[in-house]
Amino acid sequence: MPFNRFSEPEFLERARPCVAVMGASGMRISKSVIRALPNLRFISKYGVGVDMIDIAAATKRGARVSNTPNDFQIFTVCGHAIAMMLALAKQFCTWTPEIMRAGGWRGLTHSAPVRGSTTGVVGLGRIGRGVASRLSGWDAKIVGHDPFLREAPADVGLVSPQAPLGRSDFIALHAAPGAENRNMLDAKAFAAMKPNAFVINTGRGSLVDYPALREALAQKRIAGAALDVFDQKPPRVDDPLFRTPNVICTPLSRPGPRTAPKTSVGTPPKISWP
Repeated sequence: MPFNRFSEPEFLERARPCVAVMGASGMRISKSVIRALPNLRFISKYGVGVDMIDIAAATKRGARVSNTPNDFQIFTVCGHAIAMMLALAKQFCTWTPEIMRAGGWRGLTHSAPVRGSTTGVVGLGRIGRGVASRLSGWDAKIVGHDPFLREAPADVGLVSPQAPLGRSDFIALHAAPGAENRNMLDAKAFAAMKPNAFVINTGRGSLVDYPALREALAQKRIAGAALDVFDQKPPRVDDPLFRTPNVICTPLSRPGPRTAPKTSVGTPPKISWP
């Protein structure tokens, strides 16, 4: 089933009489939306962050704004980010069931070790610190940058904004989005990375210049990327990233059932959206 979301006119038609609205990251509560909802007094973001809400317009209206961060979401995103790192390092994009069924065996593709590697964590809030703490037992060096921290978390070396780029084997993005870090990974940043570096973005799509990322991958300036956020949500089905062998793309990580859906190898499970 395709993923459908309200267009802005559809949302306004349903929300016009409401005093409160709730939306996830894909629904922008912009200045024009707030102006069009005369009764609006409360806006809630389902999940962490409030970047999809025009805070200035909400404040001018006198509408309260909240979000719903919780530890379960932190555990989910931390685990997802580390799973993506391991999948990239261990070449799970290459060694698929289809390749094995076709007789693929060993060859010249080798996995990269996490032990002895350096991970640069950009954004050391609850999720960034969670990723760092989970990696601390893997004998990996962890460096991080966060402009709001003066003291580093345990086992993390605080560095300047550009320092993680040239020294990291993995770069994990967990920064809160804002005008100051929009497209923080651009063409210049990719050029500064090691050619064997992997980028993991489970933060926000706005943190990465995605055209520059596509070019860096095509030109093999970096070794690969793992993404659950994109420059468009949902992403275009013809996005070149989906055809790039050293890229892992997933929907936004979120809590779900603990039991795996019953499905045959190579066949995606059917999803019923609420």
